[in-house]
Amino acid sequence: MNKRLTKRLLPLMLSSLFAVSGAYAQSTSAGLGGVVTDSQGQPATGADVTITHTTTGTVSRATTDAAGRYTARGLRVGGPYTITITKDGQTETRENVYLQIGDANTVSASLVPAQTLDTIQVTSNLNSVFSAEKMGTGSNVSNAEIQALPSIGRNIQDYMRLDPRIAQVSKADGAISAGGQNTRFNAIRIDGVATNDPFGLESNNFPTERQPVSMDAIEEINIGLANYDVTTTGGTGAVVNAVTKSGTNEFHGSVYGVYRNDDMVGEDRNGNDFDGFNDEKTYGATFGGPLIKDTLFFFLNYEKFERSAPGADLVNSPLGDGGITLEDIAEVQSIAQNVWGFNAGSVDGADSLGTDVEEYAAKLDWNINENHRASFRYSKFAQDVAKIPNFDSSRVSLDTHWYNQNKTFESYVGELFSDWNEMFSTELKVSYRKYDAVAEPTSFLPHIRIDFGSDSLYLGTEQNRHVNVINTKEKGVFFAGNLFLGDHTVKMGVDWTNNDIFNYYGRNQNGYYRFSSVEEFEAGNPREYDYRAPRPGGSYADIPAQFEIGNTGLFVQDSWAATYNLNLTYGVRVDTPDFPDKPIYNARIEELYGYDNTKLPNSSVVQPRFGFNYNIETERPTQVRGGLGLFMGSPPNVWLSGAYQNTGLNYTEYSARESGGIGPIFSPDPLNQPTTGFSVNARQNVDIIEPGFKLPSVWKTNLGLDHELPWAGIVASIEVLSFWNQDGIFFNRLDLGAPVAVAPDGRNLYWNQAGLNPANWCAGTTSSCLNNPSGGRQRANRPSDIGDVILVRNTDKGGGNQITLSLAKPMDDSGWSWLTAYTHTKAKEVSSGTSSQNTSNWNYTPTADANAEIAYDSRYAFKHRFTGQVTKQWKFFGDNKTELSLVYEGRTGRPYSLVFFNDANGDSRSANDLFYVPSGPGDVIFPVAGEEEAFFAYLEAHPEINQFRGRVAPANSLTAKFMHNFDLRFNQEIPGFMDGHKAELTLDIMNIGNLFNKDWGLIDDYGFFSTRRIGNFAGIDPETGKYVYRFTGADNASIQEVNGDGVNTGVSRWSVQATFRYKF
Repeated sequence: MNKRLTKRLLPLMLSSLFAVSGAYAQSTSAGLGGVVTDSQGQPATGADVTITHTTTGTVSRATTDAAGRYTARGLRVGGPYTITITKDGQTETRENVYLQIGDANTVSASLVPAQTLDTIQVTSNLNSVFSAEKMGTGSNVSNAEIQALPSIGRNIQDYMRLDPRIAQVSKADGAISAGGQNTRFNAIRIDGVATNDPFGLESNNFPTERQPVSMDAIEEINIGLANYDVTTTGGTGAVVNAVTKSGTNEFHGSVYGVYRNDDMVGEDRNGNDFDGFNDEKTYGATFGGPLIKDTLFFFLNYEKFERSAPGADLVNSPLGDGGITLEDIAEVQSIAQNVWGFNAGSVDGADSLGTDVEEYAAKLDWNINENHRASFRYSKFAQDVAKIPNFDSSRVSLDTHWYNQNKTFESYVGELFSDWNEMFSTELKVSYRKYDAVAEPTSFLPHIRIDFGSDSLYLGTEQNRHVNVINTKEKGVFFAGNLFLGDHTVKMGVDWTNNDIFNYYGRNQNGYYRFSSVEEFEAGNPREYDYRAPRPGGSYADIPAQFEIGNTGLFVQDSWAATYNLNLTYGVRVDTPDFPDKPIYNARIEELYGYDNTKLPNSSVVQPRFGFNYNIETERPTQVRGGLGLFMGSPPNVWLSGAYQNTGLNYTEYSARESGGIGPIFSPDPLNQPTTGFSVNARQNVDIIEPGFKLPSVWKTNLGLDHELPWAGIVASIEVLSFWNQDGIFFNRLDLGAPVAVAPDGRNLYWNQAGLNPANWCAGTTSSCLNNPSGGRQRANRPSDIGDVILVRNTDKGGGNQITLSLAKPMDDSGWSWLTAYTHTKAKEVSSGTSSQNTSNWNYTPTADANAEIAYDSRYAFKHRFTGQVTKQWKFFGDNKTELSLVYEGRTGRPYSLVFFNDANGDSRSANDLFYVPSGPGDVIFPVAGEEEAFFAYLEAHPEINQFRGRVAPANSLTAKFMHNFDLRFNQEIPGFMDGHKAELTLDIMNIGNLFNKDWGLIDDYGFFSTRRIGNFAGIDPETGKYVYRFTGADNASIQEVNGDGVNTGVSRWSVQATFRYKF
């Protein structure tokens, strides 16, 4: 093309990158748009654009407007597409175009007569970085990357971690944090259906141990941290959208098997073998094709996962050391059968456990005509995990105490994409999701514990599984329309959801008994008894939390191509939550604290949003992008359920304690438990949602610069992402009572005077001496009839920012692609929100003052994170591909807090009080000889603690050791049995550095609560007013291996997983 023509066309050709309306953030489809110019560089009005999905024959048509622009919506994700643009006999064609989920991809053309061109440029892949809609922060994972990059978990989290702004807080659990925010604040959707944990009990963001839809059924993943489109909703952290595969005009499928065993996981650094499982097997199949060519297509997926694992460690249990013998068990079995008339069970099978998962997915795609396309997808996931509780070094349980944890996740989603005319298109989505989690005990009995000295034998139904059921049913309707008005595209619509939740947690509902000996069991004379029953005048229907959560979102947005190189998006979304069911009213709580416990969120949240993209006219693509918006999310539903389940009036608890025995009260019949002659626990545990409380919302803003370098299409980017709470979540405890005293460092103390008196803390090293002062009482001034009263409220404190630098080279004919990035993260939080119960959320938030609203460093933020990935492809023989990919992560260790071992402030919670580090000898009093010297020697040996001398170490101000991790995937294609068939062998080697050196790839950690305990509070010296401390040692870091369920996952060791796949 001559230089003069190039100069005339450059502004409009550049505008092709910046002339597309914003994407549907909630969509499972793709969009396409661009600018068509004539030979003079002027807009080509009335040009016909034909968009053909090559493998299905699906055709979509558009016509350019007066500005030469065209737009198409509701297209299939992926490709390949052929784009043909025609006017007045001149035609431009683009082939092998692939479209990303949610994105309005760009294909533009200049209809220049052929004699003025040296060649016709054919575009095979679009660089998704440079696009008019690229305003916010996020990334895409294509199907090619899903196939190429290492993953043993076979889940979306393994691919989310590729974004440098997202980190796995716990590799053992798979929990993901975006920007240092709570791992529960992400929204994960597959085909537009919410797939993250629907209640909030899981640690991996999913409702089940494994992902509810197989990765072999996933086509592409989009990860958004700040997407200013008004359809974005549901997550104040990351919003992740994945779309499943569809059938084509050709029949294709696969069968596959995935395998690893304990020999494929390395020893730990001490030479201990891996004991997390014996083996794991996955096998499955996919199949798709046409039902009616060019019109109706199907895709099917089936997958089965099986894990066999070691059960209880019999050798290191009381059965192994003789604390409890088989003869003892036989005697208990005889008494249970002959005296009490029930089968106590046995220990047979205790040495093995199993997990079984089965999942199905089916999808239909229907090309109704060129203007309307529909799809329907159904999936079901079923999981069965065997559990053996209370079996360890001091406890043995019989099989009547065991249970199975069963979970099912079922979803339906239908979508309709319509182009009504050249000016108007719509998207309609209807979905339904059902989740059930049911603990199925092996018996229907009370919980029974029999002591054998310091060891114990357990039988009967475990107390937390008497009734433990969760059901959720969520319905959703999403409708959006796009009105194309020249330079403007106006989007408007509605997004409605309704979630019906049932949670029945009937702890001790069958009765709980603890016996001091076998003889007392035979006599029916327990030393402890607990029984939960409906309150007088109430019913069992009062015990569970049963409620609905609704939300209606209305949105409107204008996307304006203001100039040829400036695109603006601005709009507003209004979400209105609805809680039609009210908790049981507790007048006593309102009398004491002034809060009506039936008040629930009902305030609308208005969320303005703005984004821009500006193309800088340079020789190579360069853009500046950014925006500002408010995003409402949702807390875990289990936090809200506390308002229904913990009113103080849901149930009555009968209890008795007598070391010499209560009397012959034992009844093995769960339906006939004794209630007369026992004290009724008058303490009321209550959760309150503060009146006026709003669901969490976060302001986000970003500013980024992207520039293509002169070499190999490498793109350099720098970006700043900031966020701050408008309405965060903060947990207060109302039942502390008035403080009794103030500590030397200024914190309030709730011990009674006996608890503050050092003379009442004995000098020994037993647990009783270190934790229980003689006559000491915590929460000394609270009302006697009040238990744990938690107020869930809003806070505007907390937020953070991230700076990211990256270089990325896309895959090209050389067979190389790579990406490297660095992210600096700084984030603050008030409450860490680690638990499923609001009481525990308060308990496990380290703080210097029990109810202080202080934003500390976030426990989820990794200050420094380096990421890299490289993929190389070869074809050593024929068209059979050899592919090698390496992924690197280097990051700061997990933040942790320095805390007292015991309850320093008397609020009834140990190990959550931030530690005051003495300035030097004499600053605090050590009453036991030698402990002061040992303490300060410890400080000198640990400079990370020593730096805080003379002050309280702030929460999460220390970090574990820096971590390095390399994961590798090797893929090798092999010719199949027929033409077009391929076999593929895949090896995933995780933490490959540890394979060469057992000290490499280790994850230092301070446990789930991220606390390092040091020193014990032992009162306040009455003469000097100084702290009195005990020092008997401190916590050391452990190597992260075990997940939240206590299962060794081996994440600090090398591991190999082999996959064989046959594709046809």
